[in-house]
Amino acid sequence: MSNKCKTAISVIGIVLSIALLAISAVLAEEAIIRPALAVTFTVISAILVFVAIFYAAKIDYETGVYECRKCGHTFKPTFKAYTLGAHTLSTRHLKCSGCGEKSWCKRKNRRV
Repeated sequence: MSNKCKTAISVIGIVLSIALLAISAVLAEEAIIRPALAVTFTVISAILVFVAIFYAAKIDYETGVYECRKCGHTFKPTFKAYTLGAHTLSTRHLKCSGCGEKSWCKRKNRRV
């Protein structure tokens, strides 16, 4: 399965989970379903959102490398550094494995 397909599946999962959350909130507010059932739907949808986000992050991590702005070294950070580092859409604040300096590293779509 291609990375674009995997990413699309994870985005669909996030959207469907948020839709389930919204639907359960509306049904509970209108007293159409019991509060316990609304809580169950809320918990299930929250778990699904987190799983889908983790899956999307894993796909993005596996398909990208980063280039240090200070030394030009291309490297792959640890998954922990990848997930916890401050980031924008195309850069992350990471510690370079080449020069050891922290900088805003630019994402490249390839593997090391």
